[in-house]
Amino acid sequence: MAKIIVTEPLIRAAMKGARYKSQQPGGVSLPVIQRFVDRLQAGQTPPPIKIDNNMIVEGNHRYIAGRIVGKEPPIQNWAGGRPQDYISWDSIPIDPKDWGNT
Repeated sequence: MAKIIVTEPLIRAAMKGARYKSQQPGGVSLPVIQRFVDRLQAGQTPPPIKIDNNMIVEGNHRYIAGRIVGKEPPIQNWAGGRPQDYISWDSIPIDPKDWGNT
């Protein structure tokens, strides 16, 4: 399998029709998503993402990486969804900076 290079257009395309929604106003870090994609391609299983009523409470980067690779992460029900804070995947900020080790 060829290494997937994560780009903003690839992220936007992968998130079309996504079931779960983001409530992360600061957006996501492209390098963090790349690391999760690399891990998935190496055969690792990520920790579950935390979901409340289709809102991602924790795990935006893992969810995006899973959609890119075609292996969505496991789901764990969790309180904390804020539907009023919904952010469209079409407009979520994608930061080219690395947000640190994950």
